[in-house]
Amino acid sequence: MKRVITTLAILLVVIVAGMTALVLLVNPNDFRSYMVKQVEQRSGYRLEVSDDLRWHVWPKLSILAGRMSLTAPGASQPLVTAENMRLDVNLWPLLSHQLSVSQVMLSNAVVRATPESEPQQPQNAPIAPGRSDAAAPASGWSFDISQLRVANSLLIWRQPGGEEYNFRNLNLNLNQDERHLANIELSTSLTRNQRNATLSLKGQLDAAQYPQRLSGKIDELTYALSGANIPPQGIKGTLSAQGSWRADTQQFTLSQMQLSANDSALTGEATGSLTPPQQLALQLHATQLNFDNLMANAPQIRNSGEQHATVARSHGRPASRAR
Repeated sequence: MKRVITTLAILLVVIVAGMTALVLLVNPNDFRSYMVKQVEQRSGYRLEVSDDLRWHVWPKLSILAGRMSLTAPGASQPLVTAENMRLDVNLWPLLSHQLSVSQVMLSNAVVRATPESEPQQPQNAPIAPGRSDAAAPASGWSFDISQLRVANSLLIWRQPGGEEYNFRNLNLNLNQDERHLANIELSTSLTRNQRNATLSLKGQLDAAQYPQRLSGKIDELTYALSGANIPPQGIKGTLSAQGSWRADTQQFTLSQMQLSANDSALTGEATGSLTPPQQLALQLHATQLNFDNLMANAPQIRNSGEQHATVARSHGRPASRAR
């Protein structure tokens, strides 16, 4: 037992000494120009980091940065701005002068999905291919990001000519493999026109053909609606489906939908477009449906000892009143 404790203590001392030496000998600001260059070469987006980079060694070896922004080519506004950015890096590749980023975390970020933040092609510019392999680094460095976390952030979404929606309390966890298949966990809330909406989502995303096309699966989406013109008890439920999105037509499709709303249950399909005027086509089949529990002006049940009901008979016979 003493040998095991001694071995563990030696390993701990070696790890602490190695990380301390790394912090003292390697300046994280040496990676700044490399990261900016790699992001621009691989995506065309411009990365800006305002403050100095610094090490953070617990609980993970990380590089901390202050305010950052990511801007698409030709865009007038950045796609992403954040007050804080953290890069979790792998130790062993770093010792051999390879920057391997296992996770990027953004805190207090603002994500703009608006026409002003979209890439703008110069006039008479050639059309780029749908997706090309990332160019190999010119030096002996490598660059890899597989996880993304966004915490306590804001998503601003607006289509050309449409209204603006602010999704607050945005939290996102995304784990992506080398085939661009990702597992996603997302939660956010929206307040608009005296109505409140909250949702949380778990699912998978296939981004192999991004930005032309996205496809994926919603394992479970939990939502809640409350506020003006909504029943006092609100509307709550879940949704699961398979879906796809095409950027050229701005259209989406949902299949194998299973939707619940209060005590109602529906299945079906949906197609729609987000470009103004927005369109939505639904084909739903109800296995259980209670409109009274979904309508704000549903008639209230009277607590009287005597109930009356009117039953209409067929073949033109007069209606009879049952008591």
